[in-house]
Amino acid sequence: MRLFIGGMRGSRPCTGGSFEEFGGDTTSLLLIGSQNERIVLDAGTGMRAIAEQLAATEPGNVTILFSHYHLDHLFGLTMNPLFHKSNWSFKFAGPILSGCNIRDAVTRFIIPPYWPIPLEKMNAKFEFVEFSMNDIYIGKLRVRGCPVTHPGGCISYRIEDTHSDTSIVFATDIEWQKRTDSYEKAFIKMCSEPKPADLLIIDAHFARVETNTFAGWGHTCWEDDLDIAASAKIKNVLLSHHNPEAADEILRAVEQEAKKIIPGAMVGRAGQWLTIGDKKTV
Repeated sequence: MRLFIGGMRGSRPCTGGSFEEFGGDTTSLLLIGSQNERIVLDAGTGMRAIAEQLAATEPGNVTILFSHYHLDHLFGLTMNPLFHKSNWSFKFAGPILSGCNIRDAVTRFIIPPYWPIPLEKMNAKFEFVEFSMNDIYIGKLRVRGCPVTHPGGCISYRIEDTHSDTSIVFATDIEWQKRTDSYEKAFIKMCSEPKPADLLIIDAHFARVETNTFAGWGHTCWEDDLDIAASAKIKNVLLSHHNPEAADEILRAVEQEAKKIIPGAMVGRAGQWLTIGDKKTV
């Protein structure tokens, strides 16, 4: 599998010279399976860069998988010109959270007065699939889900490429300090079974010294992320959902410290491509 980072900023986008290395767009990732399956993980403002990558490929089917429906994970739905092209098909998949299903989350956002052109007037083909915690398949990609602690609810995902025997876990917006025993057991199981994921993509919004400041916000410190990875025996960690106040020098320092603990740890950079698999994740 291959992974492209459109954006990894949390809560809101940011701009300026202090955010050039790691980027300022909010969460949106493109995962390409070994059989050319295409999954977009969340639709933050990083969707702009995702759309550019998709436009360079053959038109066809794309699944957009949502962890939850907070605005920083929806903004990019207005930034995908491929929605206006008839030779593209998009399947929106996501859970019911706070009484809101995937169809309502998308169609109530892309509608006047919030956006001038509603989805039904765009030319691409659209489909909505409710993720009910049962496994779903996208080609050879198996998608499993696990609830995590976040205000309003959030789902983490394990995506396994059954053809290449590689896997990732995508766990944005998780507050590890607020976990219950059952949540912890279920999440570690998802990360480690049937074997440790090749890559853990996880919320690293702040540092452990800031735990009290950010208590209840729904996010995790990067030190806890490394503890999770160690418990699940995961060797590669992609720290994500960066604090919008965290400039490049701060994130660079976090990466240096994280690598001292887990050499395969890194801080996600917008525009970065990663290859997923044994001895290939860089």
